[in-house]
Amino acid sequence: MKKTVTIVKTLAFVLTMGITSQNLTAQSHRTEISLQDLPRITTTSAMGNFQVSFEGKNISAEALVNQFGKWLQTNSDHSYQFLKSSVDELGFKRNIYQHLYKGIKVNDDIIYIHEKDGKVTYVNGEIISNITINISQPLPENEIKEIIFADIKNKKTTFGEFEHVIAKVSNREGIHLYTATKVQAAALGALKAFDYYIDDKTGKIVNKISKIYDYSPDFQLKLNLPARKIINSFDYSPFFVDTPSTSATYYKGNQNVTVDSNNNSFRLKDNNKNIHTRNGSGWDGSANLATNELTGNITEITSTAANFTSATTKAPVEAHWAMEKAKDYYIARHNRNSYDGNGSIIKNYYDINFNVDATTGAPLQPKNGANAAAFDVTQQGFSVVGMLYGNGMYQGQAGFFGPFVGIDVAGHEYSHIMVSRTANLAYQGESGALNEAFADMFGASIEFYSGISPNWNIGEGIPNSAMGFTFLRSMSNPNSGPAALGSQQPDTYLGTYWAATATGSADNGGIHTNSGVGNFWFYLLSVGGTGTNDSGTNYNVTGITIQKAEKIAYRTLATYLTANSQYTNAYTASKQATVDLYGAGSSELQQVENAWCAVGIGNCASLLSVSDTVKSDSDNIKIYPNPVTSGQFTIQTDSKGNGTYEIYDLSGKLIRSSEKLEKGNVTVNTRELQKGVYIVKIKIEGKTISKKIIVSY
Repeated sequence: MKKTVTIVKTLAFVLTMGITSQNLTAQSHRTEISLQDLPRITTTSAMGNFQVSFEGKNISAEALVNQFGKWLQTNSDHSYQFLKSSVDELGFKRNIYQHLYKGIKVNDDIIYIHEKDGKVTYVNGEIISNITINISQPLPENEIKEIIFADIKNKKTTFGEFEHVIAKVSNREGIHLYTATKVQAAALGALKAFDYYIDDKTGKIVNKISKIYDYSPDFQLKLNLPARKIINSFDYSPFFVDTPSTSATYYKGNQNVTVDSNNNSFRLKDNNKNIHTRNGSGWDGSANLATNELTGNITEITSTAANFTSATTKAPVEAHWAMEKAKDYYIARHNRNSYDGNGSIIKNYYDINFNVDATTGAPLQPKNGANAAAFDVTQQGFSVVGMLYGNGMYQGQAGFFGPFVGIDVAGHEYSHIMVSRTANLAYQGESGALNEAFADMFGASIEFYSGISPNWNIGEGIPNSAMGFTFLRSMSNPNSGPAALGSQQPDTYLGTYWAATATGSADNGGIHTNSGVGNFWFYLLSVGGTGTNDSGTNYNVTGITIQKAEKIAYRTLATYLTANSQYTNAYTASKQATVDLYGAGSSELQQVENAWCAVGIGNCASLLSVSDTVKSDSDNIKIYPNPVTSGQFTIQTDSKGNGTYEIYDLSGKLIRSSEKLEKGNVTVNTRELQKGVYIVKIKIEGKTISKKIIVSY
């Protein structure tokens, strides 16, 4: 099997405008270029997301780096620190740079230079080029701790490294920058963990991003269920004898698993795959960072025979089996060994009580096990990683849910940690919805990989049928999710059930709701479908199989997305990922576009949604960015003559009267428009061409 090669520089170097880097490329590609040779950068969000194709160019990474500062439109106050390079199985090299302002890290401002055969193919990332703030000194660490104590309300909180950064905070008005201290604070017993950003000047918390990946906080709102959480891992593997076993799972019948012999009995531990499943019912709400373990009465799950057949072990056996399948899936499909790619141990804790005291972290009664969680925390040089599973008991009563150990649920939780180790999508707003969507995509993919009764519902069988529903949410029909669980999701961007994404909105900006858009995209890409979406667009998608869809999704996530990526970035990144995998003229690329069009983003590649659109003429006119996230978009035309454009809403109402459209690029301001879908009608050279745009800022 081909291995991914990673090159990490021990001593990072800094690039400023005009500094020559080492010659990293073959002499056959241009190493001396002018700024005019480079494609133009257009940001697609207030957080500075951008992507640029170098198709048709013959430019080396060295030549681009020599023009970095000018191309990124930054002055001598800005510099770019090389972090690392990696070469993937397709032969693409990715060079990662960190943006600095006056020597201070601009948080999440990462730039990826992608190259193949010594030639740049694509550049993307996040960049804030217009920075004018004064650099302030950070507050004393003890003062910062007291600020966080007051917010997290738990004196047992532990802290990670204190880092001085420029924090980017986005809201409806745009982007705000602060010099701030970034620190991770975790109250493991209370199942709380955040990356905090404390303003140097005021001591206010200007942002905090949850490191807790809740299965569905709406459980708490509608059924008063507790939320599930996240925290991280280290690698250990004592030598015991692995033994094949045919054991009984809770939902999937008898399955082949690996256990090990231990003191004349057998336990749920696979040393070869580095997976350990234990009973967490005696967890006292604490953890030991030094030993990277939850503490309390954590016990082994054992059997006198290698085959676990007892009714009491069916649920933990299923969690154990699910993690074995998840581990196998990521190696077989994506050449990724464990969540971090380094083979680190996967820890399962079954029968966790999610009802804990928010202040002390002590377990409370009645016991609640209607949840599942993953945790990933790195502090003081240690990482603690694991998966938590409830037994299904709701407020001390059985009969509402079965154990939260289904393979797609377990795969979802495991995939959250994989997401945190790749793009690290911020758990808020649209980036948080993408985080949840990718966890569902891969959770479903793991179930299909297992071959055991796979389907497109998440958590099927976990709710008791007497409740009136038998699954937690649907990828094939997101609107059909159980209302009692808050699981009705949109299948169209900004469509029915779309949740508010602004900072401070419920559920971290609708992350568990708006993930339905990504889920439906993945479903359609896999199996296909026809219909009309909430924007009135007719779509026709031919499925390319889940095996191809999952490869595109994984490459999109692991190669191109960054922390604050929005749906429009996932749209663009997935197209580039598809080009990498299957080629620019591939049918796979056409269906990727059609699937996005089906969920309300971009235009259908093979089916037009507006009757007066002529595709051959439409190809000469481009509108970007789309969706509009920064208050303006550009109309680019290659036509010889001038024309006009108008803007209509979907009801046909004229929103903006005819304005002149000259050859070249015209910038259109959308500040006065509400969020929604609009039609831009362009009249040029005797033809009428209509384009759909989405205003989503």
